[in-house]
Amino acid sequence: MSGVVLVVDDDKDFAVLLARYLESNSFRVLKAFKAKDALSVLSKNKVDLVISDVEMPGMSGVELVKSIRDSQKTADLPIILMSGKKISEIDMIEGYTRGSDDYIVKPFSMPVLFAKMKNIIQRSKPSRKNDAIKIENVLISPSKRQVVRGDNEIPLTRKEFDLLLTLVKGKGRIFSHNDLLDLVWGYDPARYNNPHTVESHISSLRKKLGEKLSGKIKSVTGHGYKFDL
Repeated sequence: MSGVVLVVDDDKDFAVLLARYLESNSFRVLKAFKAKDALSVLSKNKVDLVISDVEMPGMSGVELVKSIRDSQKTADLPIILMSGKKISEIDMIEGYTRGSDDYIVKPFSMPVLFAKMKNIIQRSKPSRKNDAIKIENVLISPSKRQVVRGDNEIPLTRKEFDLLLTLVKGKGRIFSHNDLLDLVWGYDPARYNNPHTVESHISSLRKKLGEKLSGKIKSVTGHGYKFDL
């Protein structure tokens, strides 16, 4: 696997160490030592993945995630956050709510990070199959990663799209919070199972889809969610 990775960390020694490891595994690596500098790099380069520290002076890694997601150019860019301290549930929820794809705690195993990267990059690639799904006047296109109502695209984040597609393809199956954390986020529920991550994305998704389509996303008390076709 190859691609372009942006490493963002105010610890220059660690950033260089991580860059060397990734370069030895066929990645091209760009570096930024401040979150604001990372935004400048992203404006000038096509990047496949961002790996950013959380605790940085000035703009934090979580704030960087929000800025990346707010830009149409980088809204779907995969992001892994790193933290040098034990991550609290509140920190993780904030990161996921802002749009990060995964967390890893320093010090970490480079092969474990590499495995996370491969998984996230692979999941972010659109399918080439022509398997568009039509629900009333809404077209869900997995290959284009688009949801279109009439002539207008509904702007979803990557995780919102993955969440919707998982529910729709379930054809009425009830997904628990842990099911969705595993299938959509690729996260091991044994390590992280706070339902707020799923609930906040469901809430955002419902608002964007509008009353008619969002009404098909049903909450099943004590069990999870399902999509009524």
